[in-house]
Amino acid sequence: MGKQEKNRKGDVRAAAGGSGAIAKVVMGVLIMLTAGRTCFGAGLLKPVNGDESAVFMKSHHVSVTINNGFARTEIDQVFANDSETDLEAVYSFPIPEKASLSELSLWIDGKEVVGEVLEKERARKVYEDQAAKGNDTAIAEKDDYKTFDVSVYPVRAKDETRVRVVYYQPLEIDANIGRYVYPLAEGGVDEERIAFWSVDDKVYESFRFELILKSAFPVAEVRLPAHQEKAVIEKVQSDDETESTVGDVYKVGLDSPEGDALTRDIVFYYRLAEDVPARVELIPYRAAAESTGTFMVVVTPAADLQRISEGVDWTFVLDVSGSMRGGKIATLVKGVSRVIGKMSPQDRFRIITFNQTASDFTGGYITATPANVQSTLSKIGAIQAGGSTAFFAGLKMAYHGLDDDRTTGVVLVTDGVANVGPTQHADFLRLLETYDVRLFTFVIGNSANRPLLDRLAKDSGGFAMNISDSDDIIGRIIQAKNKILFENMHDVELKFHGEKVKNLTPEMAGGLYQGQQLIVFGQYEGTGEVEVELKAKISGEARSWTCTADLPQTDTDNPELERLWALSSIDEIMEEIREKGEDSPLVKEVTRLGEEYSLVTDYTSMIVISEAEMENEQIDRRNADRVHKERQAQKQRRSQPVKSYRVDQNKTNPSGNKGAFDGKRSPGFGGGSGPVGPAFIALAVWLKRKRRQHK
Repeated sequence: MGKQEKNRKGDVRAAAGGSGAIAKVVMGVLIMLTAGRTCFGAGLLKPVNGDESAVFMKSHHVSVTINNGFARTEIDQVFANDSETDLEAVYSFPIPEKASLSELSLWIDGKEVVGEVLEKERARKVYEDQAAKGNDTAIAEKDDYKTFDVSVYPVRAKDETRVRVVYYQPLEIDANIGRYVYPLAEGGVDEERIAFWSVDDKVYESFRFELILKSAFPVAEVRLPAHQEKAVIEKVQSDDETESTVGDVYKVGLDSPEGDALTRDIVFYYRLAEDVPARVELIPYRAAAESTGTFMVVVTPAADLQRISEGVDWTFVLDVSGSMRGGKIATLVKGVSRVIGKMSPQDRFRIITFNQTASDFTGGYITATPANVQSTLSKIGAIQAGGSTAFFAGLKMAYHGLDDDRTTGVVLVTDGVANVGPTQHADFLRLLETYDVRLFTFVIGNSANRPLLDRLAKDSGGFAMNISDSDDIIGRIIQAKNKILFENMHDVELKFHGEKVKNLTPEMAGGLYQGQQLIVFGQYEGTGEVEVELKAKISGEARSWTCTADLPQTDTDNPELERLWALSSIDEIMEEIREKGEDSPLVKEVTRLGEEYSLVTDYTSMIVISEAEMENEQIDRRNADRVHKERQAQKQRRSQPVKSYRVDQNKTNPSGNKGAFDGKRSPGFGGGSGPVGPAFIALAVWLKRKRRQHK
């Protein structure tokens, strides 16, 4: 990776530089995503043809807290410089899903200084001016949907520099399975970046990862599939174990005192108990009675979604571009072979491959008879990877020749981004508008074009699933299977009655599949009771579930919700920008929200300079005040027991104490299945039992 290590500890020259068949379909798709990825890890960047640098990562400590439906991730790093010259360090890491980078701190003269958000070009100019003067400075910038890049200057000669980054993200629970990913492995999809940079992904002295889970509902199991043997997992007992105690607390630790490589994601799963109810939770924040309140609503519905049993037409759209070479293409071929080999004769399949052009590999749909399957299997092994990524051409070919009389699904498997032919969001959205076909996107790794792939799946009524190299793949298979096998809730809408709520985001919920949650942020004025209504259609029939919730005059427990609301609003605006172009009012609104709520966005960056220079540059200490408020709340929450924010179980609700969903359980796997639970043999037994039940 362009780095060298000396035998003497610390003498390092490292990087720096400026139906049942449907279930089998899903299983095969996910299996073929998982092996042989060639990628860059998170780490310090160094130009490929640049001079050797003596800056290295001495320590990398990660602290994660999962509580009340969102996660806080803190990365505390120390960079060291062995040389006689002051140097710059550029640390890059993949953008976590739905994350708001909210803190960048630099230790200047032994004191922590919290960064402030400015318009992107101004922030870069301030950084360069300060660096030219030899002053301590740091900047965090966003590279579209790919990476957060943190530049620090100077890492002084024969000295160390300490930096801290914090980001927040909402976490969804899928079929009673919570999943948190600390992303480190890049997808290897940015050709310009790979051509210019090498990456020093090594932490040379101390790597530590600590996670605390606080759940208001009982947790059955926790797991780190790729790090299970090294992880120390502890269930924390409450000092006051009484009947009124709710939920569970777990601590997880990974510790490598001799360092480690930042090349593999850390994936943490937790499975809730089987009897956890379907529910509505509302988490509020309001600093004072005269201020605007913010809230997050998490709806975990239970509805009568019927199993799909008729034969299905499946079109596989497979990325065979250059980034799929080696183990990935071999695994893809093996996975498709397994899928086709397990299909029912009533199903049909078609394979489209794409790199710089698209090709109908099977020459149209083929009925999955034993003879046709064997004939196709003998040809699949010839698939080779190479070339660019004509994503649009692959999808366009997939949508030709559809049979209106049959249930149809399109499965897109990719680890990359479109770089040949039409590449704009609007091009893809216009293509999908012509067809009423569900698109399921399976995206492996980090730094792929998630905004586009998520939007395509959502608009088509399908779903997107991100796959990490550290995932428990069998569990992800079951999660996807349970969605595709059943009807879904469509035209989903969350409404609030009472004229107190405003600025809901996202505005349109789209569809919900079996086990999925709906997470919506909003603001409110006034106080008191408000009616919450979930509306949806199932097979065209309108359904509705209601409950009441209280909007408090003040509640200061969760100030981070303001940032999460702003980030969700920004994401919606960015969807419009990617579809329609950089309209000036839209860019201004993203910039305003980024500055007001101190978020690193496509148009804002976070800058750290000394307190004196902050004053000279007339930079308001807006984020410093916000960080102080958030840290105070976090300190208070640490000393408190787990709090439940469930609002649908009270006497004023139409269903009374049974809750909005009549006391039904939250849809889950049961029996310890899914990403958390027994190994493959037990999983196979579970699947076999399920098949017998549905015969």
